[in-house]
Amino acid sequence: MKNTHSEIIPKLYMKLLPIQIILVIIGGLNSIIDNAFASNLIGPDAMAVTGLFNPVSNFLNAVNILIFGGAQVLCGKYLGKQMVERTKSIFSLDMITIIILSAVLTAGCETIPGIISTALGAKGPFASELSLYIRGFAIGLPFFCLGTQFTAFLQLEHQEKRSYISIVTMFVVNIFFNWLFLAVFKLGMFGLGLSTSIGNICFFFIQALYYFTGKSILKFSPKNILFKDLKDILINGLPGASSQLCIFIRGIVINRIILHFVGEDGLSAFSAIGSFGCVYWAVPAGVTSAVIVLGSVYVGEEDRAGLIVLMKTFLTRGVGIVSIVSLVLAALCIPFTNFFFHDPSAPVYHMTMMGFLLFPLSSPLSAFVVGFSNYYHCQYHEAVVRVVSVMDGLIGVCLFSLILVPKMGMTGLWLAQIFGGVLTALILYSFAVIYNKKLPLSLDTMMCFPENFGVPDENRIDISVHSMEEVINISRKVWDFCDSHNIGKKQKNCAALCVEELAGNIVRHGFSGKKNRRLDIRVSYIGGDIIISLKDDCVAFNPTEAAKLFDPEDITHNIGLRIAMNISKSMSYQNTFGLNILKIII
Repeated sequence: MKNTHSEIIPKLYMKLLPIQIILVIIGGLNSIIDNAFASNLIGPDAMAVTGLFNPVSNFLNAVNILIFGGAQVLCGKYLGKQMVERTKSIFSLDMITIIILSAVLTAGCETIPGIISTALGAKGPFASELSLYIRGFAIGLPFFCLGTQFTAFLQLEHQEKRSYISIVTMFVVNIFFNWLFLAVFKLGMFGLGLSTSIGNICFFFIQALYYFTGKSILKFSPKNILFKDLKDILINGLPGASSQLCIFIRGIVINRIILHFVGEDGLSAFSAIGSFGCVYWAVPAGVTSAVIVLGSVYVGEEDRAGLIVLMKTFLTRGVGIVSIVSLVLAALCIPFTNFFFHDPSAPVYHMTMMGFLLFPLSSPLSAFVVGFSNYYHCQYHEAVVRVVSVMDGLIGVCLFSLILVPKMGMTGLWLAQIFGGVLTALILYSFAVIYNKKLPLSLDTMMCFPENFGVPDENRIDISVHSMEEVINISRKVWDFCDSHNIGKKQKNCAALCVEELAGNIVRHGFSGKKNRRLDIRVSYIGGDIIISLKDDCVAFNPTEAAKLFDPEDITHNIGLRIAMNISKSMSYQNTFGLNILKIII
């Protein structure tokens, strides 16, 4: 047995990565599918049309992130405080809000597609083709928005597999109907958008069915909605949405720069990179989104040590994964280019190849910036989050593009991504210097903890348990910890006994027949109370519910749990991200 901040956090972080990546990659993969069918079955100009539509995808991402991003932060903090009913209220408000917003957006796309096309920079035939695509896409827009919300919330329900199935189904359906509408029925750009809509409808319904099974923790309940929480959702979702909104504006600005200085070939190359760009950014976005999802929970718990472990995991595993993926993607620049264009002598081929080579190299630095920005958002350092969002999403890239594109063409645009990231990282580091009034030379100082945040090291003990043999020594460690704080004998005995009995129950029943199970225990001394927190990744088990089923005639049944219930002031339980979290106050 060893003292540790946590062994569960790295495991949980890596578990969350796939679904966080998928949340970002959904729109990007649909864009790749649409672009591939557009260029091969409609014509090269169709690529330019879908390229003009890319800012709309960014805008929709901004709307989704504004709602589910803010809801995730609030849910994480409420779960960290074990306020389950408040979490359900946030879920219901999230659903109502996204239904209204997506309905308004759909109505706008169906009634004024021409105005939207013109605003995106389309002219002549491009404007009419883009209008057709928008109308086809808009049919499934509400289902896409709602499905994205479900994907985020199903993590809390430990239902990631359902999300995976819905996403795979969406892509298969999109591919089939793209072929049917374009190759067989010749529906052109409208068919291209309509096939995406049908895929989004399937994506929604597969996930929504779970909430009709009666098994879900989060249930839609209009009577529990507190509309005043909408302000908090918007405030907490604004930083992430602002970044996407900046990318939306940036897309329009960059499109105009390309058309002015490079021409239509440059726009087609940018469209190809843009569609794969969503995939490039999916991995960095996944590793940084996991920071805000877990960070909000640990901020709610005021778990300073847990946050440090989380950011160490992000920097070593998260950014490391991004770096490896970026190098692999850069090495595949020629096959990716051939996916869209087939003539190596054409200018658009060279422009696209250089984009696929250089664009991924900006990802590791961008991941570092956004990861720390997400962490600062959890800690309410909102000023720096807003500055970083605008600089990283808009000003940095646009500024360097205006400088480099007139001289270097599309290569200058790809380099602008890298230079913009360097500038933003310097701003982020400057904030840490100002906050600490010194150069931050360690992760602890770079994290800029608020004053008096969390339980001091000397007032807590962290223990990780792997086997029943280690359980035997737990009570001694807890006793010694309590003894060092001059805690009374009765309270000290209760704490030691409670930890040993509960840990024994978890290892005996939860670890049975399973490998690599983890149990993290924290004992803290706060305001005269001993607070015990147990986190394990075993099968969900609510001891507070089990206590209601005790047979008063059989005092030997679940004796460990009976002892804990009898000697504690309070006991609360929740299951979050597949973790059992039990909190006891003595």
